[in-house]
Amino acid sequence: MKNDPALHLCGAQDLPRRTYTTKQLEIIMDEEPKYFDGNLALRTFRRRTALGVWLFLFAVIPALSWLGLVDLTNVNKLGRYLCFAVVALGIDILWGYTGLLSLCQAFFFCMGGYAMAMHLSLPQGGGYVRPEYHNIPQFFFFNNVDTLPSWWEPFSSLSFSLVAAVLIPAMIATVFGFSIFRSRVKGVYFSIITQAVAWGAFLLFCRNEMLLGGTNGLTNFHPALDRDFGWIVFFYLLTGGVLTILFIAARYITGSRLGRLLVAVRDKEILLNSMAYRPLLIKLFAFVVGAVYAAIGGVLYVPQNGIITPNIMRVEDSIWMIIWVALGGRGRLWGAMVGALLVNYAYSIATSDMPRAWPFLEGGMFIAVVMFFPTGLVGLWEAFEQDIVSGTRVSGIGAALIIGILALLVHKTSLGPNIPHNLTFWVPVVLVALALAFDSISLPGLALAVLTLFFTMEALGLVPQALQGTWLGVPVKYHVLLVILGGIGIVKHLREWQHLIGRRYEQTAEH
Repeated sequence: MKNDPALHLCGAQDLPRRTYTTKQLEIIMDEEPKYFDGNLALRTFRRRTALGVWLFLFAVIPALSWLGLVDLTNVNKLGRYLCFAVVALGIDILWGYTGLLSLCQAFFFCMGGYAMAMHLSLPQGGGYVRPEYHNIPQFFFFNNVDTLPSWWEPFSSLSFSLVAAVLIPAMIATVFGFSIFRSRVKGVYFSIITQAVAWGAFLLFCRNEMLLGGTNGLTNFHPALDRDFGWIVFFYLLTGGVLTILFIAARYITGSRLGRLLVAVRDKEILLNSMAYRPLLIKLFAFVVGAVYAAIGGVLYVPQNGIITPNIMRVEDSIWMIIWVALGGRGRLWGAMVGALLVNYAYSIATSDMPRAWPFLEGGMFIAVVMFFPTGLVGLWEAFEQDIVSGTRVSGIGAALIIGILALLVHKTSLGPNIPHNLTFWVPVVLVALALAFDSISLPGLALAVLTLFFTMEALGLVPQALQGTWLGVPVKYHVLLVILGGIGIVKHLREWQHLIGRRYEQTAEH
């Protein structure tokens, strides 16, 4: 063996031999083989992502606003959109888990909003009243009413207004829902009836005889509520805290035995009847929860918006709320919240930049989701999670995203404009971000990072001047976004073709 010519040819005989002590051998023998736990990596990633998003929304953004890097109007807008996320949570419980498509959620949203607006428009709530109008809301004067109606007086108390804002919609949902479900109305007929309720309520609230402001609604609240830094940040953090609590509550409901019953009503209602359950009560529970969530969103929305009108309870607005959940991904609570934020920001951005093109963008967005992402943004996230479970390195995506946001913040300061043409600043930043991003091969992760950076840039008002220009009548930022997302899509299809060709070659080689 020592003079084996094969060992001479490969040079193995010249290699030094390594000797081990008895203790080292015992350690080597006792060591267990290391393996990658994909589920553990996924759970760790989820916890870190949730913590990072929560800190960014409710710690970093208020701090940036205090430093003057984020305008107060952007914080106020984000606070209002978080109210829509509260509504989306209730819709997801009602539609995503229980399968009940309600088209009157905007009505419950306005019920909570009107209860809060009644308090804010009175002197006890800081409302702007004048002696010549008898120190009551001004619209009463134009309706020939000199004294505050008796049913308005309890709303001078904040505690009563808050209780009424939640209790009245819950009672209406209970009575209305019980009568509908007892009649075994389901499917599209349920949606039609709720749509009729929303339309009837809209016509009723538009009448001046209701003494709720008519088509003008209720306004003239304390001007500092949506203008002063302290009040804006307070309501923003309050909305974020309430949203967090309601999300935890919704997750507890959907993850419990009751949540499994909700899904059973959606998928196997006949089987549930044969097992001595009462789907009527389960549906009623989901309907009331959806109404309460919508009402709470309306309560938080009114002081940040400064006005509430019947136009918000139209049928179109209820359909718009359903679209939030559909695009975000029904059946996943966080998908409903993200959908509410992204769709409203997309509407705000597009109508500001290209108001005439918004209907076409809206239709194209919906068609793209139906054709390519039938599960909404949740499908893209699930593909990203599959990459994490399979062992794909994704830390570079997060690092690139953080670098991009930091670069935008630096550009917003006085340092940015002082850099000649911003080349010595943006070129290294883009190169580092791309290097970190493409260190990972998760294309869904890259697409999510690009969308996150784009909407963060728009939401916080951090769009660089170079991207605010237009080319062919379209802002440059949209060209850049489409090129990047299109490139990711092309690479995805190339990988699929490569994998398909490889499989066919292997099959041919086997034969």
